[in-house]
Amino acid sequence: MLKLKHLRHPFRTAAVAGAKLRNHFNIHRSAARSQRYYGDDNRYDLENVDRGLAPRRHESSIRDSREDTTLLERICSAYGKAVEQQRFEPERYEATGWWNEVRSRSLGPVMHALQTGDIDSLRRIYRNFFRNPCSSGLVDLPYGLEKVYFGGKINDLHRRFYLGDALHRIDYWTERTGNRFSLRDLAGPNIGNPFGVSIDGTLVRTGAPYQHYCAQRIASHLATGPAVVAEIGGGFGGMAYYLLRDRPKLTYLDFDLPESIALTAYYLMESFPHLNFLLYGEEELTGEAMQRADVVLMPLFELPKLPLRSVDVSFSSNAISDLSRESIVGYLEMVAWCTRNCFLHIGASEAAPLLSESIGSNRLPFRLAETLSSGWHKYKYANAAEVECLYCIGAS
Repeated sequence: MLKLKHLRHPFRTAAVAGAKLRNHFNIHRSAARSQRYYGDDNRYDLENVDRGLAPRRHESSIRDSREDTTLLERICSAYGKAVEQQRFEPERYEATGWWNEVRSRSLGPVMHALQTGDIDSLRRIYRNFFRNPCSSGLVDLPYGLEKVYFGGKINDLHRRFYLGDALHRIDYWTERTGNRFSLRDLAGPNIGNPFGVSIDGTLVRTGAPYQHYCAQRIASHLATGPAVVAEIGGGFGGMAYYLLRDRPKLTYLDFDLPESIALTAYYLMESFPHLNFLLYGEEELTGEAMQRADVVLMPLFELPKLPLRSVDVSFSSNAISDLSRESIVGYLEMVAWCTRNCFLHIGASEAAPLLSESIGSNRLPFRLAETLSSGWHKYKYANAAEVECLYCIGAS
């Protein structure tokens, strides 16, 4: 079954025995290393953590309360239809045991609001989604530490731990993007009460350097003019925000589980009210519908409906790294069908040989064009092993 969120941050497996002890040890080790690496860096100011974690007023691009209500009603309608149809779809599109645990532990209130159309409750939850259980599994906060960072004054140990990792990711982003951007390029909207570190007046939201990097990596493989990008497992829409912000004449498609799609719809529709959105159940997913939409947000089981060669670049970040062989083949077949240029996959290094084996044994039209190590988690996790694989489509 598809584990869409399994590796978005390394604490995903924290439920196993001894995880809390390992986390405690890792926090102390990383905090000490933070002081050694960045102690003389002007950015290494623990107040940057306090400023970055301070509450932010929700700033929507939608000023009319009636429009906001209409938006939330659309999301509830699409969610209800997706959940109803999910029961009749193949197993590969179902939630994994891990995601079902997230649902039962953290998503009860938001799922109830979505299912019952409780607009007031849904609005209240979504306006603070970065800091409440609604975003469990989607926002990069160390497992079990919500109270540490949002429960009052943060001790120096946790501030050093958080700041060191944030600076590592910023520096890694600068390196991987060839120093082509300024810190201000990582800025984003205050939708959902985001948090991160605040440096030189810019809030670098948690996850922003990686998501901006992915957006630029995708954009680099798009020709000038109109283009179509499809993502499998887009989280809350963090990467999509930068892609839609910075790349004109783009149609973006995201396929994910219903709860994630609902949150993505809120984040992107609030961020880009001028764009045309297509949600599940509003219209059949056809080539004509895609041409009329700027953003298409669908449950996973709609992926096979994409027309042949209708997507320029397909992308998946840590969404198919832990699949069964059968599911990997199924998703790769769908990607090969709809993609005309390339497929960028980022995930666990151990999954890369399985992808290559699946491609070869099933004679899928992929050619591995580039492999790059991915070190976003190396600062906190020395043994973290991820890789970027760029596949060309239809090449021998």
